[in-house]
Amino acid sequence: MDDVLGEDCGDLEDDENDDEDYDVPSSSGLDLVRGTGLIFPSKFRPHLSSSSPMEVFRGRFRFMNLVRYTHHNDNSMLLIMTDGACLNNGQANPKAGWAFCQGADLEGGPLLVSGRLEKKGPWGDDGIQSSNRAELRAVIAALRFRHWPGEGFKTVVIATDSEYVVEGSTQWAKTWVQNSWRTTGKRETNGSNVKNKDLWEALLGECERANRHGMAIQFWKIPREWNTLADEAAKKAAAAEEPPAEWTQISGIAI
Repeated sequence: MDDVLGEDCGDLEDDENDDEDYDVPSSSGLDLVRGTGLIFPSKFRPHLSSSSPMEVFRGRFRFMNLVRYTHHNDNSMLLIMTDGACLNNGQANPKAGWAFCQGADLEGGPLLVSGRLEKKGPWGDDGIQSSNRAELRAVIAALRFRHWPGEGFKTVVIATDSEYVVEGSTQWAKTWVQNSWRTTGKRETNGSNVKNKDLWEALLGECERANRHGMAIQFWKIPREWNTLADEAAKKAAAAEEPPAEWTQISGIAI
């Protein structure tokens, strides 16, 4: 993805609303919400399945010194690319990290945010270091990083190479909620507890919060080779020595 998100942004179109005053409250004050299944995200489907993120979304100067990647036909549709990684996944001493790309600076450099996966989930549940949890954490961090409706966005498209995230959030979670967060299984066993329930609830909670502000969340499954920037940042974050003991809020500031 180096030739996708790292390309020169010199030909980006100026947003006609550059000087508009947006209502952008701080994301640091957002309470965590347990999703109830009231709202589920949907899948984003480009007109051509072979179209890359930068062919479908092009940067638009939004405000101040930030460039957001928006849909070429809809300036209220924002693209964020996420990824999670885990060194020694499923083995001894696993170390997980997450990352997302929220756009670019005025010189065309990608704006990446990353972190080490915490030891505990959003409500204090113990969490293992795994690639699946890191993938989910990246999405939650991206959605909570800014109050995106306050920047004028009506849709956030999360592009990820994780089938677990895309199918889980748009399809499997519907069944999980109906089954009280139990997987379907043999009748005598009645399934098992859904793994990473705390993060799934947090993700659905962000979808419900977005809906209350008139914004939709969509997920786009992309090939891994289109997601190299976020992937590299997530792996670098995973290599950090010690994970945070508690859940942390990652908040963005317009620069």
